[in-house]
Amino acid sequence: MASYFFCGSNELDPQIQSDIVTASNFNQTQLPELVTLVLELLLDPNGSGFQEKLGEFASTNGVNAPALKNVARGLVIFFRGATKHNLAPAQVAADCESLGLSEEATGAIKECWEKYYAGLAGAQVDKTIMANQVIDMEWKFGVTAASNQVAQVGATFLHLKLVIDRGNGRHEDVFMEMSLPQFFQFMADMEKAKTHLDFLSS
Repeated sequence: MASYFFCGSNELDPQIQSDIVTASNFNQTQLPELVTLVLELLLDPNGSGFQEKLGEFASTNGVNAPALKNVARGLVIFFRGATKHNLAPAQVAADCESLGLSEEATGAIKECWEKYYAGLAGAQVDKTIMANQVIDMEWKFGVTAASNQVAQVGATFLHLKLVIDRGNGRHEDVFMEMSLPQFFQFMADMEKAKTHLDFLSS
């Protein structure tokens, strides 16, 4: 069964699919509330109070707590995939139909996604930026003293060392050597990239 968030993969864990499809059993008041809890968890994993709210939901609606956790897990996986691949509401709805959710459940999920997907996309950009920050830079200029190519003798070059934060406390050193024209082009490209990222995260 093809699915947008699996990039066209025909394989989906049957248990996960079953958990997602079970969401159709909730009524039109319960399902939007449950989906909102899941989307708020993805938007703010540290501040959503998800476990407590899920317990309150189970108690208030008389839902079996372990079964509810399975449904929530399936929805978390589904919406993580939708966020990762930046799916539009229509694509999310198509996935829901493909996975076997009812028309009513599909409509409720699509409506909730329309409210949250822009914020989730922005949060995804922020995470990417934070996980790949340049935290240190070193550079050295040099002049080519000898070369097999006469035109290269006397040419100025730049040795550049970037220390990249890859997330989870991991740092990576990236080394580059470039001519001055290449360096100026590199700086111009970085300015363009920064402008685009500022726009996406604003």
